[in-house]
Amino acid sequence: MLIDRRLLLGAAASGVALAAAGPVLGRSSPASGDQALEALLQALAEGLMRRSPEEATRSDFDTGVHAGLRAALDDRSLDARAAEHAAVRQALADLRAIAPANLSGRAALDRDVALYVYETLDDLLGRYGYVDINLRPSPYVVSQMNGAYYWLPEFIGGRHPIADAADVDAWFARLASLATVIDQESDRIRHDAGLGVIPPDFVIAKTIAQIIGLRDRPPLESALIAPALAKMAALGRQGDGARAERIFRGRIAPALDRQIAALEAVAPRAVDIAGVWRLPDGDAYYAAAVRSNTTVAIAPGDLHQLGLEQCRALIAQIDTLLKGQGLSQGSVGARIGALNKDPRFTVSNDDAGRAKLLALAEAHIAAITARLPQAFGIVEMDPIVVRRVAPAIEAGAPGAFYSGGAPGQPGQYSLNLRDPAEHATWRLATLTHHEAVPGHHFQYSVLARAPALPLFRRVVRFSAYTEGYALYAEQVAAELGMFEGDAFGRIGELQSQLFRAARIVVDTGIHHERWTREQAIAWMVDNAGEQPLATDREVTRYAVYPGQACSFKVGATRIAAAREAARATMGARFDVRRFHDFILTSGPMPMAVLEKAVAQWAAA
Repeated sequence: MLIDRRLLLGAAASGVALAAAGPVLGRSSPASGDQALEALLQALAEGLMRRSPEEATRSDFDTGVHAGLRAALDDRSLDARAAEHAAVRQALADLRAIAPANLSGRAALDRDVALYVYETLDDLLGRYGYVDINLRPSPYVVSQMNGAYYWLPEFIGGRHPIADAADVDAWFARLASLATVIDQESDRIRHDAGLGVIPPDFVIAKTIAQIIGLRDRPPLESALIAPALAKMAALGRQGDGARAERIFRGRIAPALDRQIAALEAVAPRAVDIAGVWRLPDGDAYYAAAVRSNTTVAIAPGDLHQLGLEQCRALIAQIDTLLKGQGLSQGSVGARIGALNKDPRFTVSNDDAGRAKLLALAEAHIAAITARLPQAFGIVEMDPIVVRRVAPAIEAGAPGAFYSGGAPGQPGQYSLNLRDPAEHATWRLATLTHHEAVPGHHFQYSVLARAPALPLFRRVVRFSAYTEGYALYAEQVAAELGMFEGDAFGRIGELQSQLFRAARIVVDTGIHHERWTREQAIAWMVDNAGEQPLATDREVTRYAVYPGQACSFKVGATRIAAAREAARATMGARFDVRRFHDFILTSGPMPMAVLEKAVAQWAAA
């Protein structure tokens, strides 16, 4: 799961920033269509950076004349959200004014991507909750996986550049601003509760526990402050720790107290129902969430049936392989569950076991990296480190995720090692292929080497593409022979596919079929062989990110189908290395745009 490239849309200056782009838009002639679109997309991207200082830092935009952005955080207020919605509608009008007939093929694809982004944002910003630049909506502004308290400690502590005194001053300004944005989100908790939008009780309980963990952890040891202080010490500075602790105890901790109080105030009205169908206009909200996450026009009921069909096919394949290893008794889910506990594939529940898992993941990265030239033309890659998820957020964090590094820093593949037994070693290779190589880390390393991509296209992202590609990358690893002579590793690859298909079933089950949380957990455990503790965490995640779990398998299926369609068109001319380079350097796209782009590429 790619988890760090998050942007809360909504900044007070957004209307001004986008409106300022207006004079260059919408009046293109055949000779100037590409230039007009290029100017518009650049204006939209730069406006986005100005409205989101956090994204500006992630994109190395907060330098030179934009250096002031480095001292600010995103505005998370309701007023900012309203201004963002107005700006999105203006952007839509500007995009529609550029006729696709006046564009080259590549520019027309850029316009298609931008139209999808702004049409989707127009829809989702008209609803409650929030949506990020990945077009992942959530009805809850603060949860066990959302909110400034969750996202910003690592960003402020680890990603903020600290190279000189000006950077240090900007860091302290950002640290102090954390209290402000926490309060903005607390206001939105109260506002949304007035609309009848309250997280489930089990989400509130986990969220409060995590906020308390941030508040009560010694601040100078936290991810929010400790990494930054280390960089300041390297500059020969002194006294910064005392200043940071004063800000934390005097401003941030009281804001966290107020957020805890806001959640406790709505908790008596919370229910133990995971599905968004219970919320105002909940069925329509879920249908919109499925569209935005999968980038495919498919009804939730049809998607549920598709997930069931894929699960049946994968279970049959896994059954054959398990029988080949002498495992024939019981359901496939039960046999997978037994493998999860098999001493051959588990490590000790201590730091030695955690270290072994990290070392195995590093070995898997090295092994697949050596085979990349067989499937990719572009194989240059940024450094990557394997690390443990911060213990403070392990209870609510996914089992693993990838986050891109700050400029000049390696990417990070993080394993949730709260319970090392959750990571049976027969599954670890495929998990590593998804998060690291040739999945997310390799994906973003190649994209970073595609200079022709407009800034706007570098910023926008789609779960169906990013997560779909990473799941497809697991298939590529298997095709590269990573599991030759390793039947259990191959079972792990197929079980990962089964897990993602099961996610479709469970996500649609919760939000469309109106399953209980207990039903969802039981179905995942019984049919996909998942462990109950990990599944409980997964289902809680689906409750706050409706539709997002469906994006993985839908995207992977569409990418694989596009590859085979290109192979059929090109015949002997087809080269999988060129296909992969094209998919990766073209950047994130909705699936319909990707399929159109591949068809044009194959026919060229």
